[in-house]
Amino acid sequence: MMSAVSVMSINNRPRRDYSPYLLKITSLPIETVLEDIRDFKSDASFAITELKQPHQKVYLGKLVEGGIYPIILEHLKRCEDETFADVLGEERVGHDEFIESPLVWVVFLANSLNYLQDRDISIEIAENIDPLFKCIRDDMTRELFGEQKFWYETYPTFLAMVPNLVTKSRETMDILLQKQKLLDMIIQPLFWQMYRPDIMTDQLAVKYFSPHMFTAPMHTLYYIVARICNQINDEGQQTHNIPERLNKDEMKQLSEIGYKAIVSEAYDPKCDITFMAGLLDLIKLHDPTSKQIWYYMLNEMGTSGCVDNRVINRAVCHGSKSTLDHIDATKLPHVLFVLLHKVPPGDKLLPPLPDDTRYAVAIDAGLLQMSMDMILRFESMNDNDLYHRFLSIIEGANSIAFHPKTQKAIARVDKAELRRILSKPQLHSLGRRNELCDKIFGTIAFFSKDIAPSKGPKPNFGGVLETVCSSCSKELDKDAIKRCGQCKKRIYCSRECQANDWKNGHKKECKLMLQQDADTDVTGHANSGILGSEKKKLKLQKQTVQVLAAAKEMFIESTPVVLLHANLNDWDILDCVVDINFCVSPPSFEMKLAADFLDNFTKQSVHDNLKRYIEETRADGALTINVMFNPATGQPGDKEASFLNVQIDMPGSCMKQGSWPAAQKSMLETMKEDEPDWQGPGHIFAGFAPGKSLMDRWVSPRDAM
Repeated sequence: MMSAVSVMSINNRPRRDYSPYLLKITSLPIETVLEDIRDFKSDASFAITELKQPHQKVYLGKLVEGGIYPIILEHLKRCEDETFADVLGEERVGHDEFIESPLVWVVFLANSLNYLQDRDISIEIAENIDPLFKCIRDDMTRELFGEQKFWYETYPTFLAMVPNLVTKSRETMDILLQKQKLLDMIIQPLFWQMYRPDIMTDQLAVKYFSPHMFTAPMHTLYYIVARICNQINDEGQQTHNIPERLNKDEMKQLSEIGYKAIVSEAYDPKCDITFMAGLLDLIKLHDPTSKQIWYYMLNEMGTSGCVDNRVINRAVCHGSKSTLDHIDATKLPHVLFVLLHKVPPGDKLLPPLPDDTRYAVAIDAGLLQMSMDMILRFESMNDNDLYHRFLSIIEGANSIAFHPKTQKAIARVDKAELRRILSKPQLHSLGRRNELCDKIFGTIAFFSKDIAPSKGPKPNFGGVLETVCSSCSKELDKDAIKRCGQCKKRIYCSRECQANDWKNGHKKECKLMLQQDADTDVTGHANSGILGSEKKKLKLQKQTVQVLAAAKEMFIESTPVVLLHANLNDWDILDCVVDINFCVSPPSFEMKLAADFLDNFTKQSVHDNLKRYIEETRADGALTINVMFNPATGQPGDKEASFLNVQIDMPGSCMKQGSWPAAQKSMLETMKEDEPDWQGPGHIFAGFAPGKSLMDRWVSPRDAM
């Protein structure tokens, strides 16, 4: 359970010794003490803040029953409109017998919440303390009872009182959260040192403020977030439950906290630094214990969607600092995962999906370089979990590398910097370089040519769209390209291919593309002329064209392996499906029998349609390729939202031998002649090259065309 904060001392000490009164207080009539409090007597006012012993707590309970809280709260209610001198009255000002500061009342409220464990008076205080809140939250005038001195000396005690209130019950916490700007009054002091020199350089701040005064709001925020996330139960105990997806109201509460400005509107009406972004500033300044709390809050509030470009930039830049310690290194990957993925609404079974816009911002901020640097920096600790956490971040970028914003961000990556990092001797000596290259450049290589200095050329798919027929997939020389006369975007090798593509769907696509061009302004932003569904459809169509072009290129590069795999398994090549998965990094490439492939689709209508497509493709002598990728658009609540399957066919005419069966037979003859001792298909995908002599003798479709 989160312990309540006890205010054991008062900055402005009493002018006279009240200990004699404290010693005899339990023998005094209740009404006598209450009258002394009502009359602002110093001895009684200070003595009631120290009723900590068991018999004193019993007496305090009697004071509560007698009405001590209404008296104190009535005094505080006057702070909004009157000076403290007016509240006391002229006859009391300056006399030792009476209090000289309203601070003692706030100290009593804070301490009594802690001392009276068996009495829940927190609701009464929470419902009647608005006038004090209104004065405290004015961080421009900074006056309480008309004086700045009272504001400065009371704020630390106020911050200590808030956790005592919120931890009493969920009901009390909810009452407080309804109060105007209460969250601001807890959050903004955490940033005074960085952003409010007008407060922190004041001589009164030097006198009354201490560094540890900000511990209370930090724990208060932690408690509030943990309660919202159901990690603390109604008894205040940590549940250690596996975090569940929050409901709409809980997400809204977290979002409200995350979007709070870190300075008051009165001080800077245009401040766009939210608490989520400010958390990363706090992480840089605090000790390891505090960092754990701030990282926890980043994770939880990140799921509520209060993530903007500034938050992502700060997170990546934070990871790029050379001063980061191992705590940061272990926490940061999970934070980045939360920030860069969106939680799908509706269906709780769907995992968070990588977001195109967020990943693009992160890549521009140096995500790839930072991830590799962190891996190198902490490699000596042999932390494999850390290594794979950062690899998962890179895999996320790979999985949506075909999305438009991420694709453009990858194209802007500083390739020289990536080459510099990959050439570091630590990677070579530790044997990690090949794995890292595969992960980083698995899909990214399609758009960033010559990034990685590696053995052998890496295929570049960036220009595939401009060199492959949109209908038959034949690779074209630039002078042989023929374009669609309307959209100017699809290319063909012949009029026959153009006519086939028009019949097979480009007629509808072309209309959408023309409409998109007509409704796009000179800055490249679409105007409101296109309906949202049509824009999404066009976006997905463009992405699909890119993915399929890359898949065709990948297939062409791997045709010898495809034929070899079929022969080693004794499969008829036309009975197979090539399954290319761009949702993982590096993209997976797998040969399957059509029957086994179809078993993955349990929905009958989908199964039947795919079966019909494969049978028609086989009848035409073509090989079916299934391409899986993350869509750039779509509703996450849909069952197919996390990935799409698109089928294309590769005709046998693209082979030098004229057909797939003939090409398979040719490969089989080569195998028997060259490699008689091969035992099975395990050789194939281990290195993606079954044997040098075999591969040297084989002529790929690209060479034949």
